[in-house]
Amino acid sequence: MNESLDSRQLEAFVALSKTGSYTEAAKHLYVTHSAVCHSMKALEGQVGCRLLSKLRKKTILTEAGEAFLHHARRALDEMRQARVTVAELNKWGSRRLRLVVEPALASAILTPVLLKFYREFPQFHIHVEMNNCDDPGSLLENNRADLVLAEKPSHDGDTTFISLLADRFHFVVNADHPLASCDTVTRNELAKQPCLLLRTSGHGRRRLDDFLSQRGIGLSRIGEIEGLETIKEMVKKFPIMSILPGWTVSAELKNQTFVALPPGRKSFEQTWGIIHAQTRPLNHAEATLLKFCRQQVAGLS
Repeated sequence: MNESLDSRQLEAFVALSKTGSYTEAAKHLYVTHSAVCHSMKALEGQVGCRLLSKLRKKTILTEAGEAFLHHARRALDEMRQARVTVAELNKWGSRRLRLVVEPALASAILTPVLLKFYREFPQFHIHVEMNNCDDPGSLLENNRADLVLAEKPSHDGDTTFISLLADRFHFVVNADHPLASCDTVTRNELAKQPCLLLRTSGHGRRRLDDFLSQRGIGLSRIGEIEGLETIKEMVKKFPIMSILPGWTVSAELKNQTFVALPPGRKSFEQTWGIIHAQTRPLNHAEATLLKFCRQQVAGLS
């Protein structure tokens, strides 16, 4: 049996099984009567047995033909679906979106952005991984992610970083904390406060540690937590301190739930954005996600 079957032969065979007439099948397919005849002879030669038989003036399927019909229909359905899938990919560039996201960005930025994105692209399969990644380039290079939403990496490598948000960090306490009413806070006073840190990438932690070390600031660290909202609740309810970016605590500072301790002469700053592979430009869906991120960040500002 020749494994190579022509889709036009399958179309003719299925049409003939429905109509029982070479003439009607030819009309249905917009071909000639002889074209259908040649297709069926070629098809039977390829499968190695008779698929069709004559009963009076009607063409019917043999037992082999009935068995073959099931597979022919399925093959044609798969071909049609393949064309639809490729057409969608050609239109959008992809039908999936794989994101790796720094956890701190999840609630304030990612959640509202994904709600907008799904309304725009409900046919997309979205996969999100929360990861404080030290090497976003490796995720992109190994095809584990399409975009990474994170802090600015220490080096670009073969990636492109699109800045979304730059902000400074604050030493924050709740309004009832002993230091909340102080006009100035010394390094020694800071060192005495239980401090709960936001877990970030190794690169981000090293930058913060270098900043504190250069200014002679020691911390009484009681732990690190990845969940931003958990840290904020802990700071609200207990006499502990944290160091958080301004955009994450802007509402609490505005309503005076939190107090930012007096800053020194220079603040610790960080930039967050979208990272993608240099070799692959953003497709339409990814560019739309970037637009939604910018809109959300503008609202935060």
